[in-house]
Amino acid sequence: MATETSRPKAVPTNVLRGVAWETYNRLRDHPSNGHLRMSYLDGTLILMSPEFIHDYYGRRLAMVIDQVTEALQILVQGTATTTLRRKVDGRRKGSGKEPDYGFYFGQNAIRMHSKDHLNLDVDPPPDLAIEVDYKADSAKALKLYARLGVPEVWRYKPRSQGLWFGRLAGETYGSIDRSLALPRLTPALVLVALARIEEIGTSAAKPWLRNWARGLPDPAV
Repeated sequence: MATETSRPKAVPTNVLRGVAWETYNRLRDHPSNGHLRMSYLDGTLILMSPEFIHDYYGRRLAMVIDQVTEALQILVQGTATTTLRRKVDGRRKGSGKEPDYGFYFGQNAIRMHSKDHLNLDVDPPPDLAIEVDYKADSAKALKLYARLGVPEVWRYKPRSQGLWFGRLAGETYGSIDRSLALPRLTPALVLVALARIEEIGTSAAKPWLRNWARGLPDPAV
């Protein structure tokens, strides 16, 4: 019988193929692998250790959402990098991923507020996932998010300072010009907010973001 110390540990390989679902789960849950992000889809496991710049922009996008929801009194529950995973029939069939940040809003935020664990067999996926695309092509992650049922994904590319919003449509995502979860936000507006954070710093940006959010027009009016 395998002991705790004999469980497999992740090796410094970017892509592993032919990985069983059970092996992925053991790798994902092993304490020594907590610093790694893992993406798993039907036997293919991708390992990544995010760099500072990767988390830097993820935190700033999350900050925009935090301050906007506070200013507009929108219920929100963050998931940060909680692993999303779902098994389907077959030894190598399933999907798993950690978003850079994830969020529930409204009734889903209430539903998930007191949860200790996330189980996509009974719980909804986050309403929004954020992907910072620094080195890898995060477009490949869209298939994974679609399998997990995440309704909306934001992709940010630091090198080009480009931001894309996508809405789940079947097995892929279609581009949208306004957020589903936070309809007052567009990619252009979020980029304005990111530029302002860069200019004045995160501490000063918090009250600025709240005031800015209160002035955003409501598209439903």
